[in-house]
Amino acid sequence: MPGGDFHPVLFAVTALWVLGCGAAVVLLRNVVHSAIAMVLCFIGVAGVFVLLNNGLLAVIQILLYVGAISVVILFAIMLTEQKRGELSLFFNRQSIFALPLTVATAVVLTVVLVTSKLPPNGSHSAYVSIQRIALDLFSWYVFPFELVSLVLLAAMVGAIMLARREGEP
Repeated sequence: MPGGDFHPVLFAVTALWVLGCGAAVVLLRNVVHSAIAMVLCFIGVAGVFVLLNNGLLAVIQILLYVGAISVVILFAIMLTEQKRGELSLFFNRQSIFALPLTVATAVVLTVVLVTSKLPPNGSHSAYVSIQRIALDLFSWYVFPFELVSLVLLAAMVGAIMLARREGEP
């Protein structure tokens, strides 16, 4: 890997951690427990970035996903009244279509990855500094950046309106 050694055993442990936490997010019936498993999954993804010697993405993962997104999701959970889901909500009529679609997507991704010409193992990527990212973000991509902030603001206002009870000011 660029800039360091790749540790397959640590990667396998971290990958199992992420997969286990991801499965817990989906399979746990208590929504708060699922949110905590999601936070642990995000921390595992940050660990993968650390193993890939990309500290910037690991820090961004911790700050944005563990810090901000998880807090927003936990806040939304606290606004809802029902904290547990029935098993019938997990297995419904859409499950019949979801399994073949998931298998087909996995097959297509596998075929694309196997047949594509990826760079050889250990090839170096271009180093991008934080200053370069900031310069591009606030000069060339300032309009999409602000557009995303408006979409997030609209989503937050919509969530507040949905969470507000009828008859409350």
